[in-house]
Amino acid sequence: MNINLPSTLSAFSLAVVASTTTYQVHAEDTFYEAISSGKASLDSRIRYENVDQDGLDETTSALTVRTRLGYKTGELAKTTAFVEMSDTRVVAGIDDYREPGTPANGYPIVADPTLTELNQAYLSYQPIEGLNLIAGRQRLIIDNARFIGNVGWRQQEQTFDALTAKYKTGGFNLKATYSGQRNTIIGGHVKTKDIFLNTGYRFNDVGKLSAYYYALDDDKGITLDTLGLRFNGKASLGDAGNILYTAEYATQKTDSTRDKSADYMLAELGYGMNAWSLMAGMEVQTSDEGNYGFKTPYGTNHAFGGWADKFLATPDDGLEDLYVKAVVKAVGMKFVVVGHDYSGENSGDDLGSEINFVAIKPFAKKYKVGFKYANYSEGDIAIADTTKYWLWGEMKF
Repeated sequence: MNINLPSTLSAFSLAVVASTTTYQVHAEDTFYEAISSGKASLDSRIRYENVDQDGLDETTSALTVRTRLGYKTGELAKTTAFVEMSDTRVVAGIDDYREPGTPANGYPIVADPTLTELNQAYLSYQPIEGLNLIAGRQRLIIDNARFIGNVGWRQQEQTFDALTAKYKTGGFNLKATYSGQRNTIIGGHVKTKDIFLNTGYRFNDVGKLSAYYYALDDDKGITLDTLGLRFNGKASLGDAGNILYTAEYATQKTDSTRDKSADYMLAELGYGMNAWSLMAGMEVQTSDEGNYGFKTPYGTNHAFGGWADKFLATPDDGLEDLYVKAVVKAVGMKFVVVGHDYSGENSGDDLGSEINFVAIKPFAKKYKVGFKYANYSEGDIAIADTTKYWLWGEMKF
């Protein structure tokens, strides 16, 4: 049999080139499809904040707009990418306020500095069903955000440069995070060696039980180990409504150089129907003999202990917060009223009281306007009387 070697090599070369070209075109098409099939996002909020605080000469007026622009790619090799920029600006020159970390000027602080930041940038990989691996700058909100949250009420949110593994199957879920940097609401970047572990199981018709361990270690001097359990749920009474309940306990220790410890306890009980609910609760952050109060430095603390933000950092005396909360949905709006009574956990000193109110009106699922009010009155301890209110509008696409 005669074989024409030059012709055979030419045919083989053509086949290899054609195969390689086809693979390259397919790879390019797949990559292009993943990029072009993605989804853009816009989240914008304009807000007016007014703060009147006893002991300061001036009343704060701040009108700022926060804009977030993001893009999430389509899937390629079980991987997606997301990037989001955030920008906060003063509107109409209404900036009669003091930013955190600036010299005192007679104005109360508003923690919304003019700022442009890379808010999020991460890769998300799903190798098997139920497992999600996330690497990069990301938003973290764990349970009710009391211990780990994004501080979403401020214009710039808190994010983490981290590796996160999330697994969910049936009623079970697990989240494990290692964070190497915390990005603050005022533009700071703090190096960390943090570990967040949270696992939970949802019992049908009863509630969810969570167990967690948070080891915080940053270069600003925060070194805390927190271990806790949380149970949250509701019991249906059929047409008669629902019984609402939450119970939580955590213990916390500082590093060996300070050697302090404290506990956290939360108990809530309420009743709700479709359009309204009423709840009473008590949150306790204990004190180590008046020298150290239980801390939640990474939490969304504005949502707890009153919206006047008088207790964003727990006093060394500890804190007991006894509160009643009512929620009503009517005329297409949501109304919330909360009353707080504060005292020192260690001393029992009267730390004042507070009333909170918010009304929110959504439009077409993409728009929202709201009014929010907080009035704090001091008790036996000199913590300045403070009144705050906010007017805002937002849109999300």
